[in-house]
Amino acid sequence: MRNPSYVTKLDELLQGGFIRPSSILIAGSCGTGKTNLCVQSLFNAARNGEECAYISMLSEPRNKILRTLSSFTFYDEELIKEKVKILSISTDVVAKGDFSIFEYLNENILKHKPSRVVIDTINILEDIESTFEERPLYRCELRGFVQNLLQEFDEKNILLMATGEIPASDLKKSLWPYMFDTVIELDMENDADETHRYLQIIKERGSSFVMGKHRFYITRNGITF
Repeated sequence: MRNPSYVTKLDELLQGGFIRPSSILIAGSCGTGKTNLCVQSLFNAARNGEECAYISMLSEPRNKILRTLSSFTFYDEELIKEKVKILSISTDVVAKGDFSIFEYLNENILKHKPSRVVIDTINILEDIESTFEERPLYRCELRGFVQNLLQEFDEKNILLMATGEIPASDLKKSLWPYMFDTVIELDMENDADETHRYLQIIKERGSSFVMGKHRFYITRNGITF
């Protein structure tokens, strides 16, 4: 089943939108527009009747998150009250390990079965140092934990979008792209003394898409191509 991204032209590039359920990684370095793309999709989906949730993994105060979002025209306080759940996972939850994070996500997100969820940023899971049994968490176990978590979203028919602080040059050697169904890269490049942002779909498992670099701009209306 396809769901629109609600980002102008992106659905055309994806040849119909995101596959649901699936997990989408929005990867790129700082300032490339990852969060902007995700929240634009989230609010527009909510405006079209979907139940949505945004989870900050950066332990940001909720009022700071709302203040940032309110600078865009797609932001709507009524949607915050009725359709868009805004959450921030504390550093204490992350410090307690993998099971603590899963319990938080299950209690606040998974059991409510929203249509669309954004996790910003997935890299914070790399900071998990211990398991629930209070022993070190090995890298192979982190991968298993993330795969199981993505499976939980999938089984509940949730469209999951996650941002990843992964520069384009590091994408091939990062563990994250291999675990997600769809990978979209955002980056910036210089052309004749000007800096331009572009989007490139790296993969969409089980579907075709339009390849190549597609230039975009960030405005008060969000991302436009």
